[in-house]
Amino acid sequence: MRAAVVSAPGVVAVEDVPDPSPADDEAVIAVSLCGICGTDLHVLDGDYPAVSYPVIPGHEFSGTVVGIGSNVTHLRPGAQVAVDPMIFCGSCVQCRRGATNLCLRGGGLGTTADGALAELVVVKAAQCEVVPPDVPDGWAPMIEPLSCVVHAMDRIGPVLGERTLVIGSGAAGLLMVGTLALAGARVAVLERNPERRALAPAFGAVATAGDLDELDDGSGGWDLVVDASGSAGAIALGLANLRRGARLCIFGVASPQARVEISPFDVFSRELTIIGTTSVRNSFRRAADLMALGELPLDLLVGDPLPLERTADAMERTRRSQGIKTRIALGATEGALGSRVA
Repeated sequence: MRAAVVSAPGVVAVEDVPDPSPADDEAVIAVSLCGICGTDLHVLDGDYPAVSYPVIPGHEFSGTVVGIGSNVTHLRPGAQVAVDPMIFCGSCVQCRRGATNLCLRGGGLGTTADGALAELVVVKAAQCEVVPPDVPDGWAPMIEPLSCVVHAMDRIGPVLGERTLVIGSGAAGLLMVGTLALAGARVAVLERNPERRALAPAFGAVATAGDLDELDDGSGGWDLVVDASGSAGAIALGLANLRRGARLCIFGVASPQARVEISPFDVFSRELTIIGTTSVRNSFRRAADLMALGELPLDLLVGDPLPLERTADAMERTRRSQGIKTRIALGATEGALGSRVA
């Protein structure tokens, strides 16, 4: 099969690699679409912890089940699925308390294991979510980033009526804006890119700006700030503009080397809450059902996908914030696979 392989930091090329075979509890997926996100750039740049090269990136994807292991009973070949990309052991103290995204021996597809920028990918069958019939094929890969938003909402808690600022309106940021608005928050968006900023009202933003001063209404700060940019400077800005007793949620993926200066006395005296949120946790089904409601204008996020051979271009488009969500279309189909999977 063909796959985009990051052989070393900074080096990505399409190569022929062996077809995967499923273990007893696994499934093989013929990938239809795979989105590119910031995590893939971290893998390419060599600054994502625990990655061993070579690796096939990609974790936002959908496709068709084309092979199942002997113990799999809930899936059948031909099912259209999206896949929770988390890898967890199920037995460490974090997994036993339900925090599978914090598994002490965990990882993920596209980071610590080969991912979905390939014609075929092998996954845990239990983590396949059949795509609801009301979800268009082009939307299905975004179940994964939406599930990250749903998990973040679990961490944030109730937002009804809260004055909320989202910093950054890329694809994940806009999904966050839309979900917060559906939950009853009054959401403003801070985004320098005018193309991305222009989409925020369609997702429920009541105000947008490229500079924070343009959003200052004299109310004394924000009830909730969500950083969806991964920028240390943006996180510091959000922290400085919280009202007393407010919350900051770090949702965007920053570089592991990024640092933000925090005054412990400020956090203490203003009773601030800083929330971290990573990946997904028991949120994939809810994200699929939320998407099926059709309340989020997801067609605004996606353009025509690129072929696998242009993976390097897709990575660069994402790095330069060109468009909103760049995706790769893969051509593997069940009919073309023949007997390549069990």
